[in-house]
Amino acid sequence: MRFGICCNAGSLAQEGDSLDEKVARLADFARRCDLDFVEFPVGEVRSEGDEAQCDELHRAVRQHALPLQSFNVFLPAHHRITGPDVQLHRVLDYCRVALGRCAALGGQIVVLGSSGARRVPEGWSHDQAHSQFIAFARALEPIAAQNSITIAVEPLNRREDNFLNSVLDGIGLVDEIACSHIQLLADQYHMDEDGEDYEHVANAGALLRHAHTADSGRFPPGFAPEGEAQFKLFFAALRLSGYAQRPDARLAVECNWSNLNEQAAPAIALLRRCWDESAA
Repeated sequence: MRFGICCNAGSLAQEGDSLDEKVARLADFARRCDLDFVEFPVGEVRSEGDEAQCDELHRAVRQHALPLQSFNVFLPAHHRITGPDVQLHRVLDYCRVALGRCAALGGQIVVLGSSGARRVPEGWSHDQAHSQFIAFARALEPIAAQNSITIAVEPLNRREDNFLNSVLDGIGLVDEIACSHIQLLADQYHMDEDGEDYEHVANAGALLRHAHTADSGRFPPGFAPEGEAQFKLFFAALRLSGYAQRPDARLAVECNWSNLNEQAAPAIALLRRCWDESAA
């Protein structure tokens, strides 16, 4: 299992840092904290901005060997994929640029949560939204395939989304989409918020291509003030799904860091220990 964190290029920046200096700090930090990878928001590649900015990021990532392997927050809210205001051709144009730039930076996974883009508008039927999402996903498939990227559809908790709220429903949705580059993500935090059974992760099988975790209350692992998330149970479900046997299996910490410098290393150490113990 590869362990990483969700962050951005400027997560450790100091005042006056250039982009190159920001990436250099992050790359050095990743090595010191024994991180296998980092996961950036897609917004870092400036999909609707000047390509020169992405080129600068690309040079810095390569020069400093930052292990950038996955991206999240795929679609901005103004690129609707459900509801009456969908302009599919414009969304797909955005996706072509975004996935091309993510791939150039080393991205292999792009997470499709994006509740702002997929949330079902008031007065719009869920059945209509469901059909729109499937149409979008199937149109996205050849773009993802061309860039050798897997789209990981992310179920979100009911407070944040009203479209897809469980790994169980995600299994059905991804099965219905039936595209090899549109697969599934399991996020322990969202599952815990809605009380979803980890057995659904085990049942996801080969559809599962990415995973997120956080401690209770979306704190960094080991830093929750009240009660620790059941990491070993979640990890045992990941093992039962067969996910652990994938050579590209990844687990990213997606949480609210209050002090990344102090929290990342012990958080990753805790997760590695829980991962090893989950095999018992």
